Amino acid sequence: MSQARRDAALVRALEQSHIHPLWDRYKRITPVAPSARDAPMLWRWRDLERFTERAAKEVAIEDVERRALILVNPAFGGETVTTQNLIGAFTVLEPGDRAVPHRHTAAAIRFATRAEGALTIVNGRRCEMSAGDLVLTPPMCWHGHINTGKRRTVWFDAANMPAVCALDASFFEPGTRQDERFWEVGAEGAEAYRFPGDEARRRLAAAPLGPDGARTYRYEKDGGSVMPTLDLFLKRITSRTRPARSTCNSVCLVVSGEGRSTLGDRTFEWSQHDVFTVPHWTWASHEAAGAADLFVVTDRAIYERLELLREELG
Repeated sequence: MSQARRDAALVRALEQSHIHPLWDRYKRITPVAPSARDAPMLWRWRDLERFTERAAKEVAIEDVERRALILVNPAFGGETVTTQNLIGAFTVLEPGDRAVPHRHTAAAIRFATRAEGALTIVNGRRCEMSAGDLVLTPPMCWHGHINTGKRRTVWFDAANMPAVCALDASFFEPGTRQDERFWEVGAEGAEAYRFPGDEARRRLAAAPLGPDGARTYRYEKDGGSVMPTLDLFLKRITSRTRPARSTCNSVCLVVSGEGRSTLGDRTFEWSQHDVFTVPHWTWASHEAAGAADLFVVTDRAIYERLELLREELG
């Protein structure tokens, strides 16, 4: 039979007065290292594609804010979270569809997968969405989407809504479907929000091998991350990379090729348009069957600005 703690009565009295003694729980409030709430997870495009088809047929764009399918990790208890601080999704537009303009505090991006004919309009700039194009929608920038083509379009979205909501700093402002002036804009100045895919691929091919064994291209604005709270990368995998881990979280889209990733104690096989997560402080290494490109969305910029970023190679 364990002996009663000498301070048990004091601890109870403190708790009843809404006071916690540090000596009783310091290990809980100052953990020795990060411990991700979620395990790595993979969503296969072959499973997602049939849902994009159903959503296109069963959900009228006029009835919803966005026809988007958000990837959810069950570790977060039903919250709409892909990995801590980030969500990943696929948005679907039928020919002629317009996704109503809106703006919000969260930083978001669009990466064109099967998006030929789609446009994103950001703050009065018309941004084309061809294969591999990246379009930014920075915080509180008006943005909307339109499919001007003759076929269904699909692209990959990511945003840091979970981080913004955790800080209870989210603001959202809806637009109106009736404002035709929003859509009647040109492409002048679109380079402020659009990174063409062909240029990104050229820069990636010219990048040297990094310490992890992969070529990496960082999308940048003024020498830093593309937005203050999102940092984006394109990685080319041609051989097995060294294990690496970071205090930041990542959502990875397979742009091209096939391969596998070992994430913590899990190994996932992946192919084009699959999506997987690398939770913070989780060892990750990748290998490709030949060569593969990964588009990587991270919250690294948050940790870097708060001086909480730590990265290690195995």
